[in-house]
Amino acid sequence: MKALIKILKALLITVLAYLVQACVMKYFAIGGISGSVIFAMLAIVTVSLGKKYTFCASCIIGMMMESMLSNVPGMYIIAYPVISMICAQFFADMSDRQRERRRMLNDMRRSRRGEGKGPRRLWNRLTGGYRDGDLPAYLRIVLCAGLMDLIMNIVLIAYMYLIGVDLSFSHFGRAVVSVLYTMALALVLMGPVRYFLGMYPRHGKRIRGGELL
Repeated sequence: MKALIKILKALLITVLAYLVQACVMKYFAIGGISGSVIFAMLAIVTVSLGKKYTFCASCIIGMMMESMLSNVPGMYIIAYPVISMICAQFFADMSDRQRERRRMLNDMRRSRRGEGKGPRRLWNRLTGGYRDGDLPAYLRIVLCAGLMDLIMNIVLIAYMYLIGVDLSFSHFGRAVVSVLYTMALALVLMGPVRYFLGMYPRHGKRIRGGELL
């Protein structure tokens, strides 16, 4: 039952992200540039729910964008899943088995290099959480959203170049603004969306041994 509820929640935020992007974001454009609520949502799903949810959500988004807003046949239905899965390889949350395997490999490398003494020991204590496991979820969401939007802008700029559009610094400037806008959207949305997905302990519940009570 919990799995079904999680799937329905993921489907709901996927559809809402598309509707907000298509109907609302044009009113919040900055200099004619809109951020991507879709990529912000996909980044949250990637970090919070994993690669399977990311693939399904990106395919749904790609089909909706292709059927309603596409100017280039087949572009969105291919681009969204491919971009999402590329970024998911770097930013999706690891399983406990993957995290333990990475921790063991890092411990072996540090012991071979003699990183347990002197300044290296202090550095390992300060950065050990990042080296042994994942980056903080909030940071990964923002970086993932920015990378997704950056790749999409690169694809669009490359397409414009191929069809004969004269590129200028304004095109690259608009791409940078779009990426920063998308990262800001991810920063604002990730708290409420992750709470909706049940990523935080509910009021009155305690955590023991990594499990909610």
